Amino acid sequence: MTYFDLVSSHIKRNGGDSALIAAVADYLENAHPQNEPPWSQEFDDICQAAVAYANSKQERLRKHKKRVAAAKAKPAELNSRHRQSLAQERHAIRQALRQPNSVSAHRSMLARLEELEKLIINSKRNR
Repeated sequence: MTYFDLVSSHIKRNGGDSALIAAVADYLENAHPQNEPPWSQEFDDICQAAVAYANSKQERLRKHKKRVAAAKAKPAELNSRHRQSLAQERHAIRQALRQPNSVSAHRSMLARLEELEKLIINSKRNR
């Protein structure tokens, strides 16, 4: 097995295309080692870090898409803390309704209260 066979099999295994393999073959045939810059550990580390970052970014994007799809698939469930805060807001609205305000303020607060009560009832049903 030649060096080119080894490199090309590695590129194919990792999803590289034929254009990249052709570029590597051309480089190996026409390269002049004396004209190449010396190998640098720092440059190699930078390349390794760039590949690791690109792979992790792809993985984070995949996980994010999976989370978004899962969130769309099931209805939003209220956790106990959220349910408690809704109950506190319901109490605050009831207190505000007891104070003399305008009729429009009463209507808007009643609408908010009904909406919160529906959320609380639905969250208790979904447990």
